[in-house]
This record gives sequence, structure tokens and C-alpha cells, in this order.
Amino acid sequence: MANSQTTRRLLLTLGLLSGLALPGLASAQTLARVAKTGQINLGFIDDVAPMSSRNSQGQVQGYGAELCQPIAAAVKAKLNLATLNVHFVAVNAEEAIARIATGNIDLLCTATAETLKRREQLSYSIPVLNGGVGVLIRRDAPRALSEFLQGKVAATGPLWRGSLNGGRTHYTYAVRDASLAEEWAKAQTRRLGATVRTVLVNEDAKGVQLLRSKQADAFVGERVLLEQYLSRNKLDGELLLVKRSFNTELLALALARNDDDFRLLVDGTLSKLYQSPEFPALYARYFGPMDAATQALFQGWVRP
Repeated sequence: MANSQTTRRLLLTLGLLSGLALPGLASAQTLARVAKTGQINLGFIDDVAPMSSRNSQGQVQGYGAELCQPIAAAVKAKLNLATLNVHFVAVNAEEAIARIATGNIDLLCTATAETLKRREQLSYSIPVLNGGVGVLIRRDAPRALSEFLQGKVAATGPLWRGSLNGGRTHYTYAVRDASLAEEWAKAQTRRLGATVRTVLVNEDAKGVQLLRSKQADAFVGERVLLEQYLSRNKLDGELLLVKRSFNTELLALALARNDDDFRLLVDGTLSKLYQSPEFPALYARYFGPMDAATQALFQGWVRP
């Protein structure tokens, strides 16, 4: 009797009795689910070019989307399927985590930064891009703001709360929501007190519009995406990407927790892709030619 009660308590603790389960366990068996349905669900966040977006025909394109295609092919080969329906699912940044955790999405093709908080519900692939916070300002931005964001010191000393805004009440930052840029901006707000106000936007285009219309003094987002947005829309003459690394964050593809088999397949596929002769051209399509440092970075992410 005692042994039976002990076993029951152990099973309850492990979440294996009465329908309980460890977080993510119910949705973790991705390969088994794909084998049963013949479909893999690839999530993407729209309008995050060059990572993921829809073209004029409604087809999903971008760096992240291209990375997911060989992963889908590897799943098909692994499961020995005659056909596999690759289904792209558009999600917003706020719902992406829940959709992955519940198994509605098998893999998020829009790369995001791995954090401890996100890892409470998700797992991540090996890195797919070296990112970080970037800040856009107008070329006619106040000198005090420009120098502060570039890490320069004012002639009269450090730019503290009283001197940062040159007598203005505050600066306004447009910030891309559900990103580490948002966390960075909040940290700046705490550090500078009331001198910084943040306005969250869910698209880079909205942040840029606020900046160009002078409703915001700066736009904070993912640096590599802001750089590509400037180039793609030919705004270099009007806007400036601050030449400063505020932080470094590795971007990766998110998938469900507790699914080692699927993660192994994802990491193995990416590792082979990084070592393939086709990868430099794939990368260059979205970010320009790979220099030696970037090539070394990707080779360091490869899993043997």
C-alpha cells in the first residue's frame, strides 16, 4: 500500500497521471504529429523583411522562410513521406509563443532572440543570425540626442537627466513591440527617468513613419532589419542608423520545448546548410556578401 502511494505521488510529480503534463510535453512530439497529418506548420511574422514577409502573390519569402524550406525537406526525408504539405501560418509577435507551445506551429521561421524567460515555454535552434538593438534617427536630429545615442559625452560633462534633452521636456522613442528592443528602451527609460517616452509599434513601417513625421525622435528595433529597411526604401538621405552596438543578441528559430528529436533535426539541417556552397549566396540575397568574420561566425555555430 505504501509503495502504491509512493508511486502515485511520483507519477503526479512527473505529471504523468490524471492528464497532467510537463510544460510543452503535449505539443512536443512534432515529428509524430507531422507523420500523422502529412503537414508541417511553419509560423512567420509578416512584414519583417528581410526575415519574413509576403510578396505581391501572397507567397512567404525572406531569409527565415528560406532556412525553413530545407528543414521541411529534412522532415519529409526523415519520416519517409511521399508528400509533405508545407503550411505557412501568419502570426503576430504576441501570439507566437503560445502558438508554438500548444503545437499549432511546429517552427517559427521569423528568427527571434533567445532569452531565459522565453525558454520557459520554448526551445531554440542554433543561431541563424547575429543581431542586436539598433536606433534610427533623422539626419536633422538634435545634436544632444545624436551624441547621446552614439555614446559621446557632452562638452559640459556626462549627459544626465538635466542635460540630455537640452531643455526639452522629453524625447519620444518609437519601439518595435515584443522584441528585445522594447526591453532595451524600457531600461533606457528607467535610467533616464522622465526624459524618454516610448511608443510601441507592431511594424517597422509604422516606426519609420512616426520618425519621419517628427512624432518620434528615434526608432528602436532590430539593427539588421532597420539597416535593410533603410536600403530597401532608399531613406539613407533622410534617416541615419546610429553607428553604435548597444548590445549583441543571437537570433534563432523557436520550437516547442522538450522535443529533442525535432530540435536535433533542425540543428543538423542548419549545420549542413551553413557548410554548403549555396549558403553564402542565400545569405547575400538578404544581407549582402558575407565577410570573413561572418563566415567564421556561422562556422562556429555548426554542430559536428
